[in-house]
Amino acid sequence: MLEKVLIVDDSKFARSSNRKLLESLDHEVIAEATNGLDGIAKFKEFTPSLIITDIEMPDLDGIGMIKKIREDDTNVKIVVISSIVNSQIIQEAVKLKAVIVKKPIKKNRLLNAIKLLDR
Repeated sequence: MLEKVLIVDDSKFARSSNRKLLESLDHEVIAEATNGLDGIAKFKEFTPSLIITDIEMPDLDGIGMIKKIREDDTNVKIVVISSIVNSQIIQEAVKLKAVIVKKPIKKNRLLNAIKLLDR
């Protein structure tokens, strides 16, 4: 299913790489954000069906952003892409109905994470 995607990452390289990967999977990247606060604003402006986000970002991290977004929308699909994956982050993500994928991101792992959210 084609998703309308918001990418949230403070790394320009990561945003660009994720955009290419998502577009190769026939998803449409409708917006990009550089931190959690920007991510919340872009989420409200563009209403994506899928959010791809990093955890560690300035101003507001990925988990904080997801908590705020979940106050307004419990159904948007969220994939967390992070090099830091520990039990606390995993538990928090699961509680927030998000799926974690460890960096470096691979096409098949991202595809599987999105499919998990379709259930």
